[in-house]
Amino acid sequence: MPSAKSDLDGFDLHLLELLQRDSRQPVAALAEAVGLSPPACYRRIRRLRETGAIEGEVAIVKPTTLGWNLSVLVTVTLDREDGPTIRDLMTKIVSHSQVVDCANVTGEIDLIVRMVARDMEHYDDAAIELFATDERVRSFKTFVVIREMHSTATSLK
Repeated sequence: MPSAKSDLDGFDLHLLELLQRDSRQPVAALAEAVGLSPPACYRRIRRLRETGAIEGEVAIVKPTTLGWNLSVLVTVTLDREDGPTIRDLMTKIVSHSQVVDCANVTGEIDLIVRMVARDMEHYDDAAIELFATDERVRSFKTFVVIREMHSTATSLK
């Protein structure tokens, strides 16, 4: 079960901030940065992993490196907003190879989906598959990203 922020002290929060920026830092460097001994720092990192405060560690690959030259945000409005409909559709959406993020949100729209594609035609094929032919989707709007200024996990600050 993930730790609540109230269960984390200043050392934990500082460690999480440093690991979020670069999870490859040696424990000795992290320990020095937060003011702990390396063994104490290692124990805290292990506890943060075991409790779920750290969900995983991944390489963030620049999408263009893999040929994903187009980034889009899609807002989706559903015909029905019941739990099973939203869960089923989100499961379908997040399993698609072009989907980076999907969130169920409040307000006039129901979902916000971040996707990548090789080009506009490639995105259009995915949009037809995911949204246009799904009877649960009332409407969707596509916003092409011109430039990304910052793209990483949520900051702890």
